[in-house]
Amino acid sequence: MPRPTVDRTRNPESMTADERRDEVASILARGMVRAVRLARARTSPVGEDPEKDGGTCLELSEEPRLSVAPRPAG
Repeated sequence: MPRPTVDRTRNPESMTADERRDEVASILARGMVRAVRLARARTSPVGEDPEKDGGTCLELSEEPRLSVAPRPAG
């Protein structure tokens, strides 16, 4: 679906109520998208890319030690 073009020089007084409402909704939506992107950028670890670092993203050491209980005789 093509994005509607926004005429930034348009006078709000010459717009219909629906056009003003759509414009306000568009401005608020762009602000929310910008805020979410900034918040995600602030909380994401900088320089940590698990695929590039070769990590497994698990909270295990690279060489986990396993222990096995002996089987009961029988």
